[in-house]
Amino acid sequence: MKKAFVITVFLSPLVSLNSYGQGIGNEEITITKERQVTLPKANRIYDKIQVIEPEKASKKITYTFFDRKPTGVEKSEFKPSVVDPTATGKDNFTSDGYYNYIKLGAGNFGRLFGELNINSFQNDNLVFGLKAHHNSAKRGPIEGENSGNSLSKIDITGKYHSSTFELKAFAGYERNNYFFYGYDTTAFANTFAKDDIRQLLNKFNVGVGFENTDAEAIVDYQLQTQINTLNDYLSAEEIDWGTNLNLKFNLVPNRIVAKIRGDAYITQRTDNDIQRIQKRNLFRVQPSFVFNYNQFAAEVGFKAVNQFDAINQVNETAGFPTVELTYKTPNLLYFSAGYDGDIVRNTLSSFLEENPFLRSQVPLMNTKKDNEFYIASKGDIYGGSSYSAKLAYGNYSNLYFFTPYDANQRFESRKYDIVYDENSNPFFHGNLQVNYQPNESVRSNINFNYYYYGTEKFEKAFHRPSVDLTFSNSFVIQERFVAAVDLFALGGIYAQNPFDFNEVTKLPTIVDLNTKFDYLLTNQFTCFVQLNNLLNQNYQRFLFYPKQGLNFLVGVNVSI
Repeated sequence: MKKAFVITVFLSPLVSLNSYGQGIGNEEITITKERQVTLPKANRIYDKIQVIEPEKASKKITYTFFDRKPTGVEKSEFKPSVVDPTATGKDNFTSDGYYNYIKLGAGNFGRLFGELNINSFQNDNLVFGLKAHHNSAKRGPIEGENSGNSLSKIDITGKYHSSTFELKAFAGYERNNYFFYGYDTTAFANTFAKDDIRQLLNKFNVGVGFENTDAEAIVDYQLQTQINTLNDYLSAEEIDWGTNLNLKFNLVPNRIVAKIRGDAYITQRTDNDIQRIQKRNLFRVQPSFVFNYNQFAAEVGFKAVNQFDAINQVNETAGFPTVELTYKTPNLLYFSAGYDGDIVRNTLSSFLEENPFLRSQVPLMNTKKDNEFYIASKGDIYGGSSYSAKLAYGNYSNLYFFTPYDANQRFESRKYDIVYDENSNPFFHGNLQVNYQPNESVRSNINFNYYYYGTEKFEKAFHRPSVDLTFSNSFVIQERFVAAVDLFALGGIYAQNPFDFNEVTKLPTIVDLNTKFDYLLTNQFTCFVQLNNLLNQNYQRFLFYPKQGLNFLVGVNVSI
């Protein structure tokens, strides 16, 4: 197996944006032996259902979808995109073994980009990897350097695999620098010094994981523990230690399985003038039994959750019964119905991921999912297609929203506050995902979400979109030419007017259209062009914070 390096040069920015949130999770509906444990990020109120992966097959042509969801701060995630012409059998080139690459780039808005990826051979018992990333724009959509941004991060991972267990360790650091540029530029143009509107997030994480890999083991176990730290330019700090444990006992082979899930989160937060430490802990235990009888399956359990908050004087333990009934058709289509409830953990880090323009000392509280009734279906259908669908209805208590901090911010650097509706209000979530891949040359995916949140305390569910649509397509036009088209849309976003809190502003629908073209000159040299935001919209995910308009990316990918 060969070692190799990939060098990519970019001549413009790529504004690939992370998702603004997550949502109602998908549930297991078959008895499977899990082989991977992940420590989840803080749960969001509106998770998307996990996409169904089509059956894996040998693929010689590879292509990458890019997801540019409009968050508060421009971010960029690059992945190597190398097309292998051996799919035609005409050339002797191959992309196998290219585990390492270096990418460098520059573009408009004063953008600089670099990425380094180093990996060991993947067939060893001990493997490791290092990934470093930098993406910065000196200037942004308004007021030049006052809306620039910079993101740098590095991640190190290692894994030891044996016939009976797997041990992994990881560590990472992220530095995210940006500005509160949502001020009134017509009245006070260029009056703010950059340090007066700066926000700087420093994040560290370190963790280890241990899991069973022996298929004959009596107990299947997965354990992971991780520490995340955060500090920002506004003197906020947060330490979050989370541990997750999953156990499975096969009581009756292929019939009855006992499962135990345990989660423990210990969090401490300080913020500017808050002198004492805010301790916020959450513990969850969920035993359940899975019964599998031919075409029918059922999982019945109980979830006990304790949350503790020293500042808000909360020490509560709540119980939630859980049940899911599943029917599997002979052609492997799954239909399920269930009931669930939970306490959704909110942290300063999770809030800043969703809305980076928060003021200091925002109130932190968890959200309670009082109940949720759902029906769902998934499966493979004809012609290389698969689908996943879910309808959920229930009630949330203490649901959070984002609003402008103060009505007197007209001539100041506008920031956002977090407000909660402590009442139990209804919600509805509908999700549909369809994947289509009839052959190696065509791949399409559509993901549609509809959200409704009832509110008693507020007129609208501020800054929570009601419609979320992603439509991605990739086409191998020739053995050396790949084209991709990506459409993203957000609609139904309402904001509270900071100058009159009795007035509600509806933000224009966000439509973000992107395209990308890759041309393989040889197996070691690929050139590509990417155009982002073709409709040239300076859309606003959050009121007063417009995004960059049309931008492009031109680059080459060289592997040796």
